[in-house]
Amino acid sequence: MGSASVLFLALAVAANGSTGSSPPSTAPTSSAAHGGDADPTRYAGTYVYGGTDAERAAISTAVDSATEGMAGRLIARGELMKRSEVRPSYAIRFDGKGNVAVETPGFPPEVLPLDGTEVPFKNKYGDALTNRQRFLDGALVQESRTTDGGGSTRFELQADGKTLLVTRISWSPKLPRVVHFRLTYVRRTGVP
Repeated sequence: MGSASVLFLALAVAANGSTGSSPPSTAPTSSAAHGGDADPTRYAGTYVYGGTDAERAAISTAVDSATEGMAGRLIARGELMKRSEVRPSYAIRFDGKGNVAVETPGFPPEVLPLDGTEVPFKNKYGDALTNRQRFLDGALVQESRTTDGGGSTRFELQADGKTLLVTRISWSPKLPRVVHFRLTYVRRTGVP
């Protein structure tokens, strides 16, 4: 894989953590406002990683599957694993003006309008992205794209008000398959 291909792969991988072969659909399955979520602000709070070793292992499995059989596999795998790291926490804040901030220590804060407006963004690796976020089917969904791929992070607060499932999906036409994994976070602060 040439340096230009590595750069394009790195850009594609940047989309909220990883990459895959074709864009998965994040279209809502219902037309209710905010995906039917009566109060999206119930997501406000800080959540820490509470997943298992099996969840961490699933990231490696997803990356291995996405890069299987491709030229430059080791380079691609390294870039994907770097960008698929388990974040120690997520803090979700609403500013009352239609914006939601998603923050993790060591990462640039992602402050985006909740109406799906696309906003330029540069991640911690210096990759230029276009980000947007909105509620779909009751979950907060961030979508990112680059010139050569994209991805999504879906935050889905469970009925207990404490468990946050974070599903990360990313894709690139340069990879044979999509990278897809889910992580479990537990509320530490905020209204349950």
